[in-house]
Amino acid sequence: MSRLTAIALCTLFCLATAAQAQTGNPLAGAWRVSEIAETGKPPLTDPQPGLYVFTQKHYSFMRISSAKPLPDYPSNDKASDADKVTVFNSLYLQSGSYSIKNNVLVIDKVMVAKSAFAMAGAGNRFNIAQSGDTLTLTQLPNGPAIKLVRVE
Repeated sequence: MSRLTAIALCTLFCLATAAQAQTGNPLAGAWRVSEIAETGKPPLTDPQPGLYVFTQKHYSFMRISSAKPLPDYPSNDKASDADKVTVFNSLYLQSGSYSIKNNVLVIDKVMVAKSAFAMAGAGNRFNIAQSGDTLTLTQLPNGPAIKLVRVE
C-alpha cells in the first residue's frame, strides 16, 4: 500500500469517526453486558460474555444468557446433541434497525435472529437509562433489564 493510500484511508476513518461523534446518538458504540435482571429472579451480576453494538440506525445484540459457560467441545461434529441444545438455548442473537422515541429504543426491523419467532420482533421496545458509560435497556412492558458498560 502506498503512503498516499494509507494517508487517505486514515483520513477517511477519522472523518467517519468524527461524523459519528457529531450525531449525538448516545447509544452509538459497543457495549459489554455487565448484568442481566429478569423479573422474579435475582440479578445475574457476573454474566457470561455479551456485546451490544449500535450504529446510527442499526443494532446487533449478542449474549450468552445462561449463568454457566458454554459446553467445551472441539467442533460441532464432535458435540453431543445435548451440548448443541445447551448452546442454542443459551444464545441470544438479533440484529436489525432501530429508532429512539421519547427515551425508548424501538426495534424497527429485525434483519437476522436466532429463531423465526425472534424475526417477528419488530415493535419491541426498551426503556433507555444512561449514566456515563453505563446503559440499561429494560424491555417494555416488564421484560429483563440488561445493564451494559461502554467498551468503545
